[in-house]
Amino acid sequence: MKIIDDLVNGPFKDEAAFKAAVIKKWQKTAPWFTRFQLENEEKEHGMPDVLSMSNKLPAFFTEFKISDNKSVIEFQPTQPQFYKRNSELHIDILAWDVPRKRVVHIAPSEVLGSKGLKFTIPEDIDDVEAVG
Repeated sequence: MKIIDDLVNGPFKDEAAFKAAVIKKWQKTAPWFTRFQLENEEKEHGMPDVLSMSNKLPAFFTEFKISDNKSVIEFQPTQPQFYKRNSELHIDILAWDVPRKRVVHIAPSEVLGSKGLKFTIPEDIDDVEAVG
């Protein structure tokens, strides 16, 4: 788990607003990626929100989450199942930590290692990655 510093600034009213802000930033800082939003009834259950592809770099998926006021994010039952079933895929989880006003990168393995579908973002995270 690591903090992604200077990616976007909140607050955000919901997950969609957070995702839109990140995608807008990515369009400026990494325009060589094409991004596909995968929000529809036709997709595989549990599939992450966005697929990013480039002809020179590996493709990756991003799941966006927003915490509650206690830094808790909740996953749908199909999401950890998808992560486990597709462990060979590059999947990133980006969460907006509401009370601490920060973006946190969470690995799927951390979600799979937690009990239940609620995941608490810890206050102390040592790893910080600067963006921009």
